[in-house]
Amino acid sequence: MATATTDSPDGQGRERKKKTLALDAHSRQLLSRFFNDWLRPRWRELLGALALTAALALATGAYPMVIKFSFDNLLAGDVAWLPWVLVAIIFITLARSVLLYFQTVATQRIGLRLTTDMQSETFRHLIHADYARLTRDTPGRLMSKLTNDIQFIQQATLASMNSIMRDSMSVVALVGSMFYLDWMISLVVLGVYPFAVMPIASIARRVRRNSTRTQAELGGMTSLLAEKLGATRLIKTFRLEDYAAGRMNRSFEEVFRLKLKGVSVKARLESLLEALGGAAVAGVIWVAYWRISSGAATVGDFMGLTAALLMAAQPLRAIGGLVARLQEGLAAIDSIYGVLDEKPTNKDLPGAKPLQIQDGTVSFDHVNFHYGEASIPAIIDFTLEVKGGQTVALVGRSGAGKSTIVNLVPRLFDVTGGAIRIDGQDIREVTLASLRSSIALVSQDVTLFDDTIRTNIALGKLDASDEEIIAAAKAAAAHEFILTQPQGYATMIGDRGVRLSGGQRQRLALAAAILKNAPILLLDEATSALDTQSERLVQQALAEFTKGRTSIVIAHRLSTVQNADLICVMESGTIVETGTHGELIARGGAYAKLVRAQLLSDTDDAPPPGVPLN
Repeated sequence: MATATTDSPDGQGRERKKKTLALDAHSRQLLSRFFNDWLRPRWRELLGALALTAALALATGAYPMVIKFSFDNLLAGDVAWLPWVLVAIIFITLARSVLLYFQTVATQRIGLRLTTDMQSETFRHLIHADYARLTRDTPGRLMSKLTNDIQFIQQATLASMNSIMRDSMSVVALVGSMFYLDWMISLVVLGVYPFAVMPIASIARRVRRNSTRTQAELGGMTSLLAEKLGATRLIKTFRLEDYAAGRMNRSFEEVFRLKLKGVSVKARLESLLEALGGAAVAGVIWVAYWRISSGAATVGDFMGLTAALLMAAQPLRAIGGLVARLQEGLAAIDSIYGVLDEKPTNKDLPGAKPLQIQDGTVSFDHVNFHYGEASIPAIIDFTLEVKGGQTVALVGRSGAGKSTIVNLVPRLFDVTGGAIRIDGQDIREVTLASLRSSIALVSQDVTLFDDTIRTNIALGKLDASDEEIIAAAKAAAAHEFILTQPQGYATMIGDRGVRLSGGQRQRLALAAAILKNAPILLLDEATSALDTQSERLVQQALAEFTKGRTSIVIAHRLSTVQNADLICVMESGTIVETGTHGELIARGGAYAKLVRAQLLSDTDDAPPPGVPLN
């Protein structure tokens, strides 16, 4: 039996209609939510701006009345009123200029404050989001949301406030003056503009689609720009300037193309409104000629109506252009709410209690973990107990899962199977604040801020005194090189510490970890990028710092983990071998093979005891 499907022309039409209606409903929902979240709390400021706008509209509406009065008396030969007419014009102009100034400042303040608060709230939400969410997008795309998208919202908000309040009220006041002067001519004028409704709606849909694509491309451009500017060392060394410039130029050109398309679409709207304005003026002149010739209207009425119509032209164009601005803003609001609506999954469970540290034993109980697809496991049945005060080293080839294990301890990711316990407490059942307060991390990828040396060390304890900071720097073997800097501890170190050497940056990161004084220490390739002298200094500081602390160490240079209490060899996300350095060498298994392979690739290192080169 035949059945109707949406493949039929009628079905496709109904489907398109549903989508259109759904989009309209979604837009209304976005506007309502935006109003309730960001505008309603500022109702007092909005009320003040509205009062100023109303006063400005009244002053604007008085213009045509003064013009009518002046022309009627001038044509009648009565010049006695001329001084008063001039005074009225000057007064109205002065009043409009003063009111316009205060109204502009008031609305701009609301718009700027609103978008600044949105930036702050969005960044706060992002920085508190799951680590997995932050790594899903590039920093450039996230930056674009906080800059480009917010700018679209700001422009749309200001345009909306000006058009809905100032322009709309001015048009209402001017239309009121027009009806007072001649209701018939006013009806002719108003009868022209409804013809613009359908074209404006069609143009608005195109603006929305183009704006969404433009914002996405801006995010890609920002991401690509950050990537290329962050890789200048590689680009210069490999002579990739032309390649980088070519990649960026393609992105710039695509943004140019989309922006030009947006300008073209919005220009159609301006042209449409301009043409309708010309039709309205022609209608006024035609009807006014007939009305004046029949004695139903005066020349003063005509001049007043013309003045009102000309004064209303700019606000009417702004109101028409508001549709395009609003669609751009809606696309950006949709993007921002996409961020704000994301809920973190790594959060405190109901009833979570603070972590109680006793000796700092960390236990991995049949831990499993996968990124994204469950069919591609990163950690498989990982079981290990790191006793309080022990140093356990994780070694293995790249991709074995070592860094993933380190990321699971502070719950940057949550295990997908099994459990991690600290002193018998499942880390998912304690508060994140207490868990992360008990852990210090030093990694190969040192993160430093463009601030002073003192501030970067104080990241381990924001309220630390100068004495505590200096003590931490001394413990990290950093105090001496800090004193050689131009301003000592007050020296600005540049973006990511670019003004310091790799060893100096590593020692500052270690000083911050020492200052934090956490009972559990995670070292992820902390010395792999250092030269021999810097490594020796950092290793000496680490040897002192790890005493009495539970330490999990990832090391690329196997010579640096010889003294670990336990060495675990990992392959494909699981442990394949454990023991001390001597035991593993004697066993001749996976660890011994790794040591021999490294010695063959780095003959400058002295071979560990008992390990022959062949």
